[in-house]
Amino acid sequence: MSGEAWTDALESELTFPRIVARHDYWRENPPTPALLAAIAAGLGVWEPKRRRTGESVAALRGLFPSGRI
Repeated sequence: MSGEAWTDALESELTFPRIVARHDYWRENPPTPALLAAIAAGLGVWEPKRRRTGESVAALRGLFPSGRI
């Protein structure tokens, strides 16, 4: 959402506190794509795709058949 390219340098600099700080900033100053999507969904002219959480959870559990990470 920031518009910057995801590079190895960016990934190496990101820490959880920095990610949380970005999300806090975006909560107050939403990026244009997120803001427009929220407005369109609120007006009922666009509906976001539904996530398939059941399949995602099953796929994740399949990676750890013993139940331990």
